[in-house]
Amino acid sequence: MTAVDVSYDEMTQSARVEAVPLSHLSVETGHLYLEDFADGDRRIARQLEQAAPWLEAATKRTRKRFGRNARISTCFLVDDYSPSGPVDDQPKPSEVVDIVTTAADQAGFKIDYLAREAGCAIACERPYSGPRDQSPLANIVAGLIVEEAAVGANGSRPPTAQTGWLSNGERSPAVSVAMDAPQWEPPEEFGKYRHSVFVDIELWSQDSNLQSAERQYSCSLLSAVWQLLRLGLLRDAGKAVAKPYRFGSGEGFPDLWQQLPSITQLTSDAAPFAAYQALSVLPPHFRAAEHAAEIIIDHLRFDKAVLKQTADRARDETNAVTLPDNPVGRVSHLFFDDVHVTRND
Repeated sequence: MTAVDVSYDEMTQSARVEAVPLSHLSVETGHLYLEDFADGDRRIARQLEQAAPWLEAATKRTRKRFGRNARISTCFLVDDYSPSGPVDDQPKPSEVVDIVTTAADQAGFKIDYLAREAGCAIACERPYSGPRDQSPLANIVAGLIVEEAAVGANGSRPPTAQTGWLSNGERSPAVSVAMDAPQWEPPEEFGKYRHSVFVDIELWSQDSNLQSAERQYSCSLLSAVWQLLRLGLLRDAGKAVAKPYRFGSGEGFPDLWQQLPSITQLTSDAAPFAAYQALSVLPPHFRAAEHAAEIIIDHLRFDKAVLKQTADRARDETNAVTLPDNPVGRVSHLFFDDVHVTRND
């Protein structure tokens, strides 16, 4: 009998990582809460009007670098994760799509993809998806977090997996006994440049009295998931997640947001949703959460096969794309003047 030597493990390991289509640039042109749609299209129209010139500038810059056929997609995120009002008072997905697409047309551009923030916690790719068709993205990203070695080294602070808090440095020492009066020491940012910018991020909250209580994920963690989806870096056991869904002719939108796919493709000729670079054009009140999201991304242990797959494809582009070693370097933000709209009483 002749032995056959095959590299089974190595071949199947590379085959397990599913590739996703990639644009050169993904531009987030807005992010609103469901209650922001209570006054119709005024708030969304104002936000898209302010985003339009920055989208135009980013488009020109990208085409100058990669040619007139550079792939650029636009997206809009709706926060349906923690709505403040009752479900019956929420606008239906079809109503929001009509408002967003009309406002974008008036601002002079198209929105290719509409995404749900709740779909960043648990992703689904088709309408009315059941548990078997869902991916727990927030849990997956939380499981990729690697803390700095110094955090909690003296036992004064439990690990992130237990507390749901992540910091970019070391806290001031805690006083364990009321009568103790140790010399005060300031918190310190890891890798600081002269002075620290210390940030402590709440990743989730959970009722400690209920063992079965589900985690309520923070905007910071969900923003990190959102950016990673836009960079095409998330997988569930090697499988691509939250693939955009395009509703067919005559196929109506569901009435409930939780029945909608995580990402809905709105234009037929859209460039790929995920991209080598992600730009978010947002009002300034999102600045803190976006900063926290970048810190979270900076603490993740990424699948090396996914990073290599993306880097190889970027290098093989007609106009090669050079990607930074750290994925957080592929995310950028532009914060414009805040949107002030007086509500009708």
